[in-house]
Amino acid sequence: MRSSTLIVLAGILCAGTSACSTLGARAPVAASAPLAADAATASVPDLPRVELSGELLYQILEAEIALQRRHYDVAGERYLELTRETQDPRFAEMATKVAIFSRDDAHALQAARLWIGLDPSHIEAQQMMVVASIRAGDAEAALPHLEALLTPREGVDDGFRLVASLLNRDQDIVAAMGLLERYIAGHDDNRVAYFNYAQFAVRTGQLDKAEDAIDHCLALDPGALDAIDLRVKVLQQQKREEEALDFMAQSARRFPADTRLGLMYARMLVDAKRLEEAITQYEQVLGRIGPNAEILLTLGMINLQLNHLGEAEKYLQQAAQDENAGSDAHFYLGLVEEGRNDPDAAIAHYSVVGGNLYPEARIRIVVLLAGKGRVDEARDQLHALRAQLPDQGKRLYQVEGEILRAAGRSEEAMQVIGAALETYPEDIDLLYQHAITADSLGLMEVFETDLRAILERDPNNVDALNTLGYTLADRTDRFEEAYVYIQRALAQSPQNNAILDSMGWVLYRLGNHKEALKYLRRSLEIKQDHEVAAHLGEVLWVSGERAEAINVWEQALELFPDDKLLLDVMKRFGQ
Repeated sequence: MRSSTLIVLAGILCAGTSACSTLGARAPVAASAPLAADAATASVPDLPRVELSGELLYQILEAEIALQRRHYDVAGERYLELTRETQDPRFAEMATKVAIFSRDDAHALQAARLWIGLDPSHIEAQQMMVVASIRAGDAEAALPHLEALLTPREGVDDGFRLVASLLNRDQDIVAAMGLLERYIAGHDDNRVAYFNYAQFAVRTGQLDKAEDAIDHCLALDPGALDAIDLRVKVLQQQKREEEALDFMAQSARRFPADTRLGLMYARMLVDAKRLEEAITQYEQVLGRIGPNAEILLTLGMINLQLNHLGEAEKYLQQAAQDENAGSDAHFYLGLVEEGRNDPDAAIAHYSVVGGNLYPEARIRIVVLLAGKGRVDEARDQLHALRAQLPDQGKRLYQVEGEILRAAGRSEEAMQVIGAALETYPEDIDLLYQHAITADSLGLMEVFETDLRAILERDPNNVDALNTLGYTLADRTDRFEEAYVYIQRALAQSPQNNAILDSMGWVLYRLGNHKEALKYLRRSLEIKQDHEVAAHLGEVLWVSGERAEAINVWEQALELFPDDKLLLDVMKRFGQ
């Protein structure tokens, strides 16, 4: 039998003939275990010197083989036997960890007692004793060891942390909470104990108790980052988002030199979509700590999201000087140049992007080349990427089909998407793209068949419902059928401006102009869109609101100059 673990073990035990004579400090037992020891907190007790006989070596190997084969009951029994025979705490440690890992609660408590008896000051032995006692339902036995874990000592931040991670059953957590309650009743000055109690209270859903315990922690140590973070999480779980933000703002102001607090607050502002405030907060942190590539990159991305292209470029150019952030910075600089409608500058940035953003950068290059009329060159690059990035195959087919359709080469696009569907026959996204491409060729029967096939697989597919409903309303007289599809889509996505537009349009086709105007106005409020403006203007015009119709069209033309749809509808009504 070949076993690397046994080879290692034998090498440790017999690293020279003289070392094989005894089992002691020069011959530690090292084996792969379900739970590894924490070297930072391990003590080094006086180890017994035991003759390493052939029988003893056989027992060690037997325990190891059982462990390797995951026969944890056998392994645990052998390590317990070895502990009793040798009085070596390392065997007791193995016996305890195997039993803890395999949830053999009775043997875990027995082994932990042996371990702590042989090595009373070992932090991990104390931890395992608490876990084993709670799991075995003997919380009283855990109390003195809990005291040892929660007593502040040099080099040990929180001796209770491993215990918390090993207690997963509800009854164990409740027992641990009761134990902690008994402890903190007489230790008002122990911040670590109160913090652990707060964590257990969160795990059991007792958020009010958690909040009280965290407040006590912060009274003892107002700048404790872990307590501040937990208080924010408790407030968020209670749906008190504004209070969480206010609390974090107060904490950041109270400790302005604490960079971690400042960054936590900035990230919370981003999550709350308060982006202008987030920029201010990130800039304050940056001003205190000096150039930081991660913060510069974040500031660039937020400014880009707000379309502050000049500010975005400023921060991204600085981030680009950092070897670790430079590649990502160039990707976002490419987006900045796209926002400025400078495809050549964008391509130059995308060309130097690597790492995780490499596929997206190459795809954007392809799209920009196609937009410049270099469609065949773009296709050649896509074909090369398909071989280079096989995991992006579906996406690359989609991009190729879209650039062909946008270039007016819809028949070729149909061939590409058809080939993609042969490779990915069950893919709904590709089937939807096939439907849209068929529509651009006037193949109404194919278009409708594709969308109905999607709805057979996914009856609540919002895109398919809306697209089929809108097209039926716009191109046929099947208005009642169209209304049903759009109504189903709107029920799932009531604030989607495209679906609101579809509902307004089908109501107009049904002759309900008053209701149609409500939906179309709401759609345009959510997003300024040339098609929605064209529809709203038309319904206003036929409803007798001609001045308002002209105003809607003219405002839309300021945003979308020379838009064909807008110009066509205005021409149709003599404007």
